[in-house]
Amino acid sequence: MKLADYSTGIGILAGIMGLLLLFTPGVLRKMNEMSQRMIARIDTATFTYRIGFGVSLLIASLFLVFMGYYFKVKGR
Repeated sequence: MKLADYSTGIGILAGIMGLLLLFTPGVLRKMNEMSQRMIARIDTATFTYRIGFGVSLLIASLFLVFMGYYFKVKGR
């Protein structure tokens, strides 16, 4: 895989997580409860400040998707 593919994939994942935090935090909390043994638990501060974390993830997502597009255009 190229750097552009990694950047785009991580950007899409961050966007999904940001949207879940903003609009359906209950779904994310349920996913956390199901996977707490395999993946590190999401801190309660994430849910306390869910709007800030969600907006930050969406901004990071847009940046990563843009960088993926930029790397594809530049041929990296």
